[in-house]
Amino acid sequence: SPLIVADYLSVAAKGKSFCEIGTRNGDVMGCVSRFARSVTAIEMDQGYCTKLRARGLGVACQRMEDIPIEDFPTADVYYWWPSDAGGQNELWLRIVSRALRYKTAKATVYVGFDVHWQPDMAVLPMLLRKYNGTVERLFFDEGGAIAGHAKESKIYQKAQNKLEASLAHPFYSRPGHWGVFLVARFDIGPEMWRRMRNMPFAHPEFRPRRKRGGGGGGRVPT
Repeated sequence: SPLIVADYLSVAAKGKSFCEIGTRNGDVMGCVSRFARSVTAIEMDQGYCTKLRARGLGVACQRMEDIPIEDFPTADVYYWWPSDAGGQNELWLRIVSRALRYKTAKATVYVGFDVHWQPDMAVLPMLLRKYNGTVERLFFDEGGAIAGHAKESKIYQKAQNKLEASLAHPFYSRPGHWGVFLVARFDIGPEMWRRMRNMPFAHPEFRPRRKRGGGGGGRVPT
């Protein structure tokens, strides 16, 4: 994601607890950690989890969908930009909302969308309407193809796209290292969950779960 996203989130999370879902190597978290009160990642890939811990970043190394509701990381600010916009954005928004309802907590959720990536833009209008979100445009220009001695580095030689996306040869629909990145904001709290649970939503990963422990222990909010 563009580095301007880290700048934006560093301001949003200043002095607060921050959780990034699907952070991979933790580059955004590494920047935000200098300003946030605390940072936590939810990352399902064991290799990335090892790298995150080596960087001193806290991580829940599980699929978000598999974390028991009582163990779900609580934060003031959440952020994600998933690989499956249609299958994950609404699901994750509901999972976070349900977990916060269970813990009687509130948070602000920020979700990334690339204007050049059609799956992102297909789901964004629906999310904004359905969950009363707002959106902010981040304009960025990180330059184009690299030149000089940087081209001789081992990292550059191994890179598949050589950092040279262009209008003539786009990479994942991106025509270059410039453009507009959208960040949608959703304010999550008890009132949001009351609205959500009355909305139709059919997803195999989203279903009532019993709390762990003995006894008849009731169901979590659904």
